[in-house]
Amino acid sequence: MSVLVIKPLALGDVLRATGFTAALRRALPDAGITFAVGDYAAPALTNNPDIDEIMPMGMLGTPRRYDGAQYLAFARRLRKRHFDAAFVLDRSPAMALLPYLARIPHRIGLDSRQRGFAHTTRVSVDMEDNEVAMYRRVARMAGVDPTDTVCVFRPTHDDMAAARRLAEEFALDAGLRRVVIAPGGGVNPGAVDVSKRWPAERFAEVADWLIQCRGARVCVVGTASDSPSIAAMQRAMTEQAVSLEGRTTFGQLGALIAGGDIFVGNDSASAQLAIGVDAPSVTIFTATEPWIYGTETPRSASVFSGSKSRGLGDPPPVAMVTSAIDRLLAVSVDSGGSSRRSDAPDRPGAP
Repeated sequence: MSVLVIKPLALGDVLRATGFTAALRRALPDAGITFAVGDYAAPALTNNPDIDEIMPMGMLGTPRRYDGAQYLAFARRLRKRHFDAAFVLDRSPAMALLPYLARIPHRIGLDSRQRGFAHTTRVSVDMEDNEVAMYRRVARMAGVDPTDTVCVFRPTHDDMAAARRLAEEFALDAGLRRVVIAPGGGVNPGAVDVSKRWPAERFAEVADWLIQCRGARVCVVGTASDSPSIAAMQRAMTEQAVSLEGRTTFGQLGALIAGGDIFVGNDSASAQLAIGVDAPSVTIFTATEPWIYGTETPRSASVFSGSKSRGLGDPPPVAMVTSAIDRLLAVSVDSGGSSRRSDAPDRPGAP
């Protein structure tokens, strides 16, 4: 059996979808699973144990970049593959049309406001539905049990070796704990929303507290687009943090986080990556709703003000974040000591 999964963007969203592919692999161990994904988000699937092939989509699916000729060309590529079934984990009507134009007989996908009209099996969703819960609903509609499947990212051996070299170069394990902080996020080809970033000065307070009160060695990570937040955080700190801005690939960042004791960051791909490698992680929500975009696990915490019934409040205070950090560090110790590992976690599953 040949199965296609479509989810073009973004890095964090594609990582959330790996729980679906884990459930699919468990239900169909002999199936060929192909994941069609945009070029920008493809690193989220590198070395994924549940996917046989990553099918690049280029910029297809990027908002405000609609090229009919490219969509038709991609549909023709799909038609030549003769897939038996397609799962569309995206609300876009353009994504729903692709397997229809490719004449894939079984087309199961999300249907928000009738935009999934081209599916043979439509899974009704609401704008307030949790992303991971939606993918699980698609699985159940297809007779696939998604129970106990979680987001997964597997760094390669090269990724882990690069992370170990960074740890040695910058003495990241010199403290009692290694903490990775990502104060940026909110920038990808489909959207720019820096309102998702918690104030850099509050990240600085958390970092100083970790160093002074918890004996941590703090490293700050991010790409060029995160540079303003990283610089502002470091200016506001009274202690010294290690900056690894621009020093890691996505996979190397995953390995670095997996080898640490805790991750702290905004609602971003980095936060979802931390969940994917099963690292203790605190995700801070300021402009996006945790009940929609959060992925709760025993080793993760979503920190926010407000509630689903009342909506988001002001950016959460520092005390809420430090409390969540202490709670997760205590859980980590109770379950076997430091979470610091030389290798990426080896576990089944995926969001």
